[in-house]
Amino acid sequence: MNLVRFENPRYNVNRTLVDELFNNFLRNDYHENYVNKCGASPATNIFETEKEFKIEVLLPGFVKEDLQLNVHKNVLTVKVEKEEKENDEVYKYAHREFGAKNFEKKYRLPKSVDTEKISAKFENGILNIELPKKEEALKKEPVEIKVS
Repeated sequence: MNLVRFENPRYNVNRTLVDELFNNFLRNDYHENYVNKCGASPATNIFETEKEFKIEVLLPGFVKEDLQLNVHKNVLTVKVEKEEKENDEVYKYAHREFGAKNFEKKYRLPKSVDTEKISAKFENGILNIELPKKEEALKKEPVEIKVS
């Protein structure tokens, strides 16, 4: 006797509809509270060339003075702290999808990165971090492996 999973198409349509309604209803409150407490993680792009790694971090709504960068034990930490302004107005948010929130993001760096020569530039809401590779890493030639 074979066990076959029962899938009634009519039930699946209703289940999907109910799941979406509850998820959307609950997600907004939960999502907003989670973001307010933990902070949102910004979008990041990471590139590698022969000579360096590059990290782009999208940080709209921040200024250069809000950023803190440091490297400790091959871990690059990008931290943003912005003081929240108290709103004296009577308005309360009915729905809120964006805001500049504090966050901290860490990147484990490969040993080939020269941590002494890391540079960063912030313009137009994008943080560009350049992580040059060490000279030894650039000079490595491929090692041929013989198959026996």
